[in-house]
Amino acid sequence: MKRVNVLLISLVYLLLAFSSSCTTAQVVVRDVDGDILRSDARYFVVSPLQSAGGIRRGQDGAGDANFMCPSQVVQVMQKMGDIQKDKGISVYFKPKAAEQVEITESTSLNIEFSDGNVCNNTVWEVEGYPGTYENPALLSTNGVTGNPSTWFQIKKFNAGGLDAYMLVFCLNDEETCTEVLINYFHGQNHLAVKLGYKLPVLFFKDNGYGINSII
Repeated sequence: MKRVNVLLISLVYLLLAFSSSCTTAQVVVRDVDGDILRSDARYFVVSPLQSAGGIRRGQDGAGDANFMCPSQVVQVMQKMGDIQKDKGISVYFKPKAAEQVEITESTSLNIEFSDGNVCNNTVWEVEGYPGTYENPALLSTNGVTGNPSTWFQIKKFNAGGLDAYMLVFCLNDEETCTEVLINYFHGQNHLAVKLGYKLPVLFFKDNGYGINSII
């Protein structure tokens, strides 16, 4: 009987250890060089498609009064025949857990443009969620770190055979997230949720300050 109890205790221990290892295993996010994304580095978020470039600031439909630091988050539209890919403005990924350095697919994070030395509005948020066809929920840089409308995650993109990632919006840091899409609105490719086209992205580490480089 004693031997049976020992075996049962051992089995329970093994099951608990297995369960723990399954729940703690995290899938890291990697840049184009195969390096893990880090919260203490900055990255360009760039489309793998030839017709599009990186992410940058853009004007809103009403004519943004802030010319230097417009508040909309948009995707660069590449011109046919361009040799260089415009990577846009690099960003920081800031996890909810301030001590976390490596970014995983389950990391709840804020996204901030890296031009904070020039612009005060750097934190991405989704405005007017869930939005309508006439007024889609667009991404802007009017966010305040930690607000319900500023939480995102990075997930693997599984469509069209592309080896890429996608951004998802997680309202109030909830488990149910909504994919960030491209919505052509007022002449620009705005980042939005609910309405739009797929947005596969790659991550390039920003080692300098120029926005243009050959991919």
